Amino acid sequence: METILSNGSDQQQAVTLTDHPLPAFLGSDCGLKVLSADTYHQNPAVGSSGLKKIMRSPAHYQEFRLNPPEPTPTMQFGTAFHTALLEPDVFSRDYAVAPKFDRRTKKGKEAAEAWDSVNASKTALTREQTDSIQKMVASVRAHTGASLVLSNGIAEMSGFWKDEETGVACKCRPDFIGYDPSGLYLVDVKTCCDASIEGFARVIANLSYDVQAAFYIDGIRRVTGLTPKQFIFIAVEKDAPHMTAVYTASNEMIAIGREKYRGALQLLKWCTQHKHWPGYQPHGLVESIDLPRWAANFTLDD
Repeated sequence: METILSNGSDQQQAVTLTDHPLPAFLGSDCGLKVLSADTYHQNPAVGSSGLKKIMRSPAHYQEFRLNPPEPTPTMQFGTAFHTALLEPDVFSRDYAVAPKFDRRTKKGKEAAEAWDSVNASKTALTREQTDSIQKMVASVRAHTGASLVLSNGIAEMSGFWKDEETGVACKCRPDFIGYDPSGLYLVDVKTCCDASIEGFARVIANLSYDVQAAFYIDGIRRVTGLTPKQFIFIAVEKDAPHMTAVYTASNEMIAIGREKYRGALQLLKWCTQHKHWPGYQPHGLVESIDLPRWAANFTLDD
């Protein structure tokens, strides 16, 4: 079976699905696409990352769209971990452990250049990075709940749709779409410093993961016609002992995230129509500023 996928330009890319068989619960005509990560990100439709940017300010969104930032080392490590966990065959194909060479010597420099030539198409990881990734994958696999939710489904499928209310072109790429007898669910794998319920709740709030959860649930429903019953976070700590914790987004979190992303789409529509991308203070006002509530609560007692 072959499907024609748009890569965001005038060219079309044919992708054979025989290497990526769709699970029976999705069906062959579910609307989801098999795309490389690069092709997905090149598509100009707005994703959850773009919505988070415009929630900060339209100016930040416009900068993000026109000048996409280069991946940071932290982002690159996270991508490598995601690939190792969800697409181990791709990880073996696209990543390689770089030996340590003494490039100060002629012999070391020649050996390094030879290795670079052989592995030019691969992303190099240090031995320390690879060890951490392997331990993080093992931590997820050892967690009963995490292993269960990743046991039946498919990773890294892309969905595209037009928002009915605003007409804005949208996209999403869930880490994993799973299925059990009670229905469809989405899984998002997050690396973090603190996977405890208190610590990860702060991460969700600070990084607007509630927006992503609601946007992905609604997007997958729009693309496939199937309503995901849950959005599940697998939180994995980057530092040893690399603890894993699994959480389902509450109905309240999804409702709040939905309100946020709906407002962000309305703002994006307005800015696009008016070709105006303001910052924090569109009219140049001078405002009074106060301490955040948490910093105002203190006591003079020891």
